[in-house]
Order: sequence, then structure tokens, then C-alpha cells
Amino acid sequence: VLITAKDIEVDSVIKAEREVNSLISQGRRVIIHSFGSLAEAKSHLPNLRANEDRIGRSNQVRVVEIEGHDLAACVMDHAANLKECGFFLITRMNRIGSDYEIDFVVSDAANNHAIDLSYKLLKICTETGANYNTVEETVKKLKQTNILHLEKLMKLTEEVLNNIEPEPTRNAGPCILSGRFTGLLDEQVREFASRKISESNLVVVLANLNSELDSMANVVFARSDSLFKIDCNQMFKGIASECGRGGGKSNFVTGVIRREKVGEFISTIVTMVATK
Repeated sequence: VLITAKDIEVDSVIKAEREVNSLISQGRRVIIHSFGSLAEAKSHLPNLRANEDRIGRSNQVRVVEIEGHDLAACVMDHAANLKECGFFLITRMNRIGSDYEIDFVVSDAANNHAIDLSYKLLKICTETGANYNTVEETVKKLKQTNILHLEKLMKLTEEVLNNIEPEPTRNAGPCILSGRFTGLLDEQVREFASRKISESNLVVVLANLNSELDSMANVVFARSDSLFKIDCNQMFKGIASECGRGGGKSNFVTGVIRREKVGEFISTIVTMVATK
């Protein structure tokens, strides 16, 4: 279902879910009313909900009533009693622009999904060392801890990248920033390369292993627009054809290289660039 609203809190959604299941357990009847037009329907049922664009104002109108609870104009087929729904379960809530998209299941699908959710919650409790009553607070603390660690890693990454010493240039060739690292933030490495090549006469070739156990290193190879004779994409694919994969534009390439070939890959790039 799509709901247009400024804001919907999860607590409100769960409250609605509880109410629906209460109506189901009560066995509320579903009653069908027919009227000659929407105006006639509204005159008899002032609280009627209707999508006028879909229903039409002059056409015959079919109104579905959940006994003592709700009235809505609708052309779809309905159960005769809410007990036929068995169980109502919300499975996802997602915001799309000004709308909230809420997915749900009923009956056997709802029961099976509830079991899946219970399994996942028990797994989360096991992994975090929490229990049903403390898991929410535990996850919040883990999230805060992760944010603090991420902030520290961002500072460390920036410090390491800013301290890279350029390769010695030959015959006024391009300035080359190169290096092999472990544990830096890949996104930040790419942002650093993008920022540096805004300068003139500069080439960046960096490799980063997320951990010492990784078999592949993430690499970025980029150059300033002034160095148009260097085609990063063509050069990368020629060197990495047997030890990695990736691609991009003539001035900016990203990919992965087997860890044991990283040193050779960087030195080959540096050598080729220095001769351009």
C-alpha cells in the first residue's frame, strides 16, 4: 500500500498492525453495498473513503464495509469475513519521495514470514550477545561504536593519503602519487584521487586491501586532464588483463588486482607513465 504523508513513525505502523489483527480475531464481517453514483453513496455513508479518479462520480459504486470499522468504495473482490485473512503482518516500510510504501502479507504467507523474522531475530541475538529484551539497545550501541570507528578511520585514511610522497619525476614528466595500503576506506581513496587530478600534470595509482586476508586489492588509476596522452582505461586493461578486472574513462579507472600482483601492477604503471 502507498500512503502519502509528511512522516510516519514505525510505532504508528505497528499500532495499525495490531488493530488489524484485533479486527481479524473478532471475525468482523465484510459487507457489500451498491449505489447508483458516488454522490448517492456519500449521502448515505458520510464517512465513505473513495478515490474519485478511479471510481468515477456518475458510475455505479460498490462500497465495502468492514463491520463497525471502515467504509471504502472498491471494485476488487473481498473476503466475507476478516477471519479469512488469518494473520496480518507488515514486512517492509520504505519511503519513496512523499509516499511511504508498506508491504504486508496475510494468512499462511504471514505465518511463514513471522517464523523467518523470529529466526533472524534469534540469530541477531546470538551474534550480538543480546536477548529479546536487550537486542534493540545493543544494536544502537553497536551502531554508535561503528560510527566512532568510521570517523577515526576516515581521519587515518586522509592522513595516510596526504602523506604520500610523489615519485621522482624524469625530464619534467608528470608527478606520480602511488602506493599500496591495507585497511583504508576505498570510497575515500577514490575521492582523494578524484580531488588530486584536478591539479595539473599529476597521475594517481593506488591500491588498497580491505584486510590482510583479501585475495584482491581495490585499485584506482587516474590522471589530470592536461595529460591527455595517457589513456588510463587502455593502459589498465592491457596490464590487468591476466591479473584483474575493471575499467572506466580515459582519465579515471577503478578495478581489482590480485594481491600478489599489486606491486608489479603499480611499478608497471609508474614506469609507463614516466615515459609519456
